[in-house]
Amino acid sequence: MKILQPKPFFFNKGKKAIILLHSFSGTPNDMRLIGRTFERNDYSVYAPMFAGHGTSEPLDILEKGHPDIWWQQVLDAIEFLKQEGKEEFYIFGLSLGAIFATKGLENCPEIKLGGVFGSPLYADTYANVRKAFLTYSRKVYEIHELDEIEIAQKMRLVDSKIDLMLTNINKTADTVASELPKLAKPYFIGQGTTDEMVDPDKAELVAKDVKKSELHWYEAGHVLTINHAHKQLESDLLKFLENN
Repeated sequence: MKILQPKPFFFNKGKKAIILLHSFSGTPNDMRLIGRTFERNDYSVYAPMFAGHGTSEPLDILEKGHPDIWWQQVLDAIEFLKQEGKEEFYIFGLSLGAIFATKGLENCPEIKLGGVFGSPLYADTYANVRKAFLTYSRKVYEIHELDEIEIAQKMRLVDSKIDLMLTNINKTADTVASELPKLAKPYFIGQGTTDEMVDPDKAELVAKDVKKSELHWYEAGHVLTINHAHKQLESDLLKFLENN
């Protein structure tokens, strides 16, 4: 099986454009299935790749990425689509991307509507994210056949840097969450009932706070864009776009 090298993608189709934002340790590859569905339904789709992501070095995410940089990339994505002649803008994000999709809805008047999948807003703890990132990092190093001594050195570095990154992400998420009650745009919330990364119950709190929210539950885990729920998610998203 050929592994698709992660990179941003742009499907240039109609005047209505959708920005798709991937997760922490994810890449635009996780948004490709859903992107193709939107494209088949005459939407243009742009999925940027967050700085530090898509490399064979997990430390890049912690050393080259930052919430301020990622937010600037969202603003750059809107600018790019305007230059491509797009006239209506929508935004959706998975996990980390959910924070920035929501921030975009709160701060960018040109974005008409959007939503989140597996959103960490209102999270009490990032312990599961920390643990998952360490597991992910070790897997990446093993795939690239580093020896145990090298892996141990790298893992110590990851372990020493992850907490600062999660603190910065949490600060951004808290600011975004505090603005939710003011959000008056249609807001799609997709949440897996067996999500192992974020507390599924928080989705209901978010839904209560956002006036025009629409909460959809899926019998699935965290990465709704590629797990067995993705077809149902795509169908629900298309209805959401049509109805709003």
